[in-house]
Amino acid sequence: MTCARTGPWGPLLLLSLVLACAGAPRRADGVPSRVVVLAASEVPRPSPRGLLGHVRGKEQPRDVVARAGAEALRARGYEVVWVETEVGPTPSVPRASALARQHGAQATVVLVLLRLDGVSLQPTGQTEVELELRMVGPTGHVWASDDVPDTTTRPLPRARADWRAHVRQAVIQAVRLLP
Repeated sequence: MTCARTGPWGPLLLLSLVLACAGAPRRADGVPSRVVVLAASEVPRPSPRGLLGHVRGKEQPRDVVARAGAEALRARGYEVVWVETEVGPTPSVPRASALARQHGAQATVVLVLLRLDGVSLQPTGQTEVELELRMVGPTGHVWASDDVPDTTTRPLPRARADWRAHVRQAVIQAVRLLP
């Protein structure tokens, strides 16, 4: 089958378009699509290691969680309307719902870094990361809530110098659990 405009590539182009649309992230009807990201961390900032660590060492874990969460949500097709970090313990459901209302979002995605096992980080390139994940609507309805333990492995040269890679990988895995 050929076409005057596309030549023999027409059917191939149509097939790739159909496959690209089929692979697009989909959510169930009624699930929020406009979200606010609220990130916190119960983990203190790890001490910098190496030259790269000293240059980028001032970054807080909650900042890494917030940025990685927003990127992962956008990749899943969510519209992120606001990103905020909070110092201290896990943000409450009333705080999360108020933030959604304040920014006109359908939900707030709360991501809290609970644990980053730095002991195994240096020698093996593998570490355990635990996150709390919650999706809270503007009325206080909790769409999803879970503690997400994850063991991440990064290539050794980068993993030894950069704890951020492990946190980003764990956040991406956690966001995949949302509806």
